[in-house]
Amino acid sequence: MASAQNHGTATYYTPPYIPSACYGFADQGVMIAAASEAIWNGGGACGQGTPNPCQGSSSVVVKIVDLCPAGSCRGTIDLSQEAFASIADTACGVINISYQ
Repeated sequence: MASAQNHGTATYYTPPYIPSACYGFADQGVMIAAASEAIWNGGGACGQGTPNPCQGSSSVVVKIVDLCPAGSCRGTIDLSQEAFASIADTACGVINISYQ
């Protein structure tokens, strides 16, 4: 059964990636993301993931580790710089995505 696709935008943030709202000072690697209020779910998004932002046939699997707070969040999901760079040129800054 196929999962429902959601649409939004992805931006990226740069290190340091800790502390995070979900894991404090525990390092979760670099394939991570911060969820906007739209998908944060009061912290329910912590550890969830596998948003699959796509550009053409590219995709990336990330783990939600943080909140991208309203007012400063520029996208639906704020990827680590490494995760963003794996699917798009960071010079773009913002890309359209589909995620699940």
